Amino acid sequence: MIQPTKKAHNNSDILTAGILIIAFLLSVRAVAGPPDKGGSSAWKLDATYKGDFAANFRGGIKSGATYLGLADVFLYFNTQKAGLWHGGEFLLHGADSHGGMPSAKLIGDYQVASDIEAGNHTFLYELWFRQTISQVTIIIGLQDMNSEFANCDVSSVFLNSSFGVHSVIGANIGAPIFPLTSPGLTLGWNANRNISFETAVYQGCPVDFSSNPHNLRWHLDDPDGFLWVAESRFYLETNNQQNNVFKVGAFYHQHCEDEDFINQGLSSDPKNDYGFYLVGENHMATLKNNRRNLNTFYQLGLTPRDNNFGYIGAGGSLSGLLSKDGSDVLGLAMARALMTKSTEKDETAFELTWKVQLTKPVYLQPDIQYIIHPGGTDVSLKNAVAGFLRLGLEL
Repeated sequence: MIQPTKKAHNNSDILTAGILIIAFLLSVRAVAGPPDKGGSSAWKLDATYKGDFAANFRGGIKSGATYLGLADVFLYFNTQKAGLWHGGEFLLHGADSHGGMPSAKLIGDYQVASDIEAGNHTFLYELWFRQTISQVTIIIGLQDMNSEFANCDVSSVFLNSSFGVHSVIGANIGAPIFPLTSPGLTLGWNANRNISFETAVYQGCPVDFSSNPHNLRWHLDDPDGFLWVAESRFYLETNNQQNNVFKVGAFYHQHCEDEDFINQGLSSDPKNDYGFYLVGENHMATLKNNRRNLNTFYQLGLTPRDNNFGYIGAGGSLSGLLSKDGSDVLGLAMARALMTKSTEKDETAFELTWKVQLTKPVYLQPDIQYIIHPGGTDVSLKNAVAGFLRLGLEL
């Protein structure tokens, strides 16, 4: 799940780079002007920054601390607002990841404790066109699979990578997810208010950063390696809101033979992979004058692999614990990668996190994770205790 990094830099250099990137993003927003509240402009510019102060306190590979960051810039173009045609939208999304690699160098966990860990890279992340006609949506171009499939709103507050795309998909196959995406074609259909379907075919062998440093090499003419994903979604309304969701999905992946591709097939691996997953999220209660909301989620994954054959994740979040506007979120969750006895013991991560909105664009998020049987290395590691302090900026 972690890509090779470029030449290492010390933490002070990385932190300085993070500060400069934040300053640059603030400058971009200042030049672009305030958000278009009326929604009349055809162009829309967004930027985000996440910076993690990470430390492994005990267990794992070794104790230590590091800093890592991720900057994203999004440029949208709406064809309808530009006076061209209805239902069209373009997205250009660039990213810069930088800093240490706490899972690879300190914790040694299989599921990757921070969802922004990727090494030092500047790259094109998404470049697509989306067209909506009535109840049908088509997306073509460079895409992030997790934007459309196997995602969960409730679990998105957590930092561990498995609460996005879990390890059955993220670690077993060459899925187009962070940090490397690939071109694809997505087709969605909203059958009615409560049921929708979506399927996609991707170039299933993203080219490794070592051969594709800026994600501009896509191997569109390569006949080997593709990924098919399909998902059905069912929405249960309560109080006229779609706040209970159940998703069931399946995937099929043809492994890659080229050594430039990530997750390439090895002699001991099956030539093809397939699997199934479930995602559910439920609104449990609204408390204290609609200020506090209690939500839960669960995730399941299964594939006939001889190593990480399954995944179980579950947790909950409470919003509005301290803030009057309900903006702070307290969460507790568990993610378990199920491994066969011949491979390693199951890895289980418990995460406690609290996202606090300091101002409208800035949030602070302390986070602690207890990881049982870290399984990201070839040696047996002691249970790890890792802590993070995330600084987030959303412009």
